[in-house]
Amino acid sequence: MIVLIVSIAHFCDLQGGMPRIVRDESAELLRRGDDVWVLAPGSSSQPEHEIDDGVHLLRYVAGRVASWNPARRSAHQKAAKAVLEKYLPRVDAIHGHAPLPYLAALNLYGDSVQTSYTIHSPAKMEMAIVWKQAGLLRRISSPIGQAVINRMERECLLRSRVVTALSQYTIACIGRMHGDEIAGKVQLLLGWVESSRFVPVENRNEAKRQLGWPTDVPILFTLRRLSPRMGLDRLIEAGYKLAGEGIRFHLMIGGTGPLRKSLEARSRALGLGDVMTFLGRVDEDKLPLAYAACDAFVLPTAELECFGLIALEALSAGRPVLATPVGSIPEIVGKFEPAWISRSPAAESIADLLREYLSGGQIGHTAAQLHEKARREYGQERLLPLFVDATVRSGADA
Repeated sequence: MIVLIVSIAHFCDLQGGMPRIVRDESAELLRRGDDVWVLAPGSSSQPEHEIDDGVHLLRYVAGRVASWNPARRSAHQKAAKAVLEKYLPRVDAIHGHAPLPYLAALNLYGDSVQTSYTIHSPAKMEMAIVWKQAGLLRRISSPIGQAVINRMERECLLRSRVVTALSQYTIACIGRMHGDEIAGKVQLLLGWVESSRFVPVENRNEAKRQLGWPTDVPILFTLRRLSPRMGLDRLIEAGYKLAGEGIRFHLMIGGTGPLRKSLEARSRALGLGDVMTFLGRVDEDKLPLAYAACDAFVLPTAELECFGLIALEALSAGRPVLATPVGSIPEIVGKFEPAWISRSPAAESIADLLREYLSGGQIGHTAAQLHEKARREYGQERLLPLFVDATVRSGADA
């Protein structure tokens, strides 16, 4: 069976929730003996086609067109179509994870093949957040852009035989964006965690030493794209409040993104250089150790968290997740400990949650208990085959 998966990026190019899901899905299909191809946008400096661990990676380069401009769709379709025609004359199934290249694939191969689409984050809501932080022209054109991307997403949903989402929150958002009839078509298929990889460590102080982290204060760790909706500005304000109260801790902030310079500048301006470290990109091979070494993982999301894979990775590594009540976070963290969710996403509420935890007031769970619950509820070995069966395989076998 020839399977085409369409993503926003390849995991080797951009680490993140969607690319990771696509990577795991590709590996499972390959294990089953399928011929697996993944299409995503790329740059002119990257290979148009390469094979990575048996999976064919295709990249296309679309011309620069404003995201609100209807011509953006035709630019992506033209570029994606040229690459697909060159390397992949036919497919048996298409699984989309991003609207623009998915529509290009649908138009090229037709609706006779098996089609499925997974909504990771409602496109209109995602772009509204991005454009809200942009320049004046982009903010003015935002309503047009939101309408355009919403129509594209609606077309993806209507033309797909199978539609899935990773959380009930996402399904509810789709209901608001596209109506109850389309939302009723969406199947809930939970995301997963590689529980055999993210495991507790016996000696966390030794793990901290390996990472070069302090061992004499509690370590709070967060891993986020440094962008507006992630709430890192509020986390820094919360840290400032706690430091002013004399509470001892060190916050490790992992990740890269457009706000790194401004967040670092704010931390310095508040005099937090001794209690906050910006780690930049955390290498994949060090990530399990980073989760396991911290005293608690912090998820300070301000808006639109549609699944929260990093929360599962931290929980599987046996660490508490202190989080805001945003999006799907209560669906995940609430299963483990409702007391780990703040009253609101505001900086003051985040500070209250961290203060309570650092003072020893939180309800305790052992690392082994957290890991076992994550494995049982979200283990990849169980959920990944179900995901592939429901999306790529079910309609093809019917």
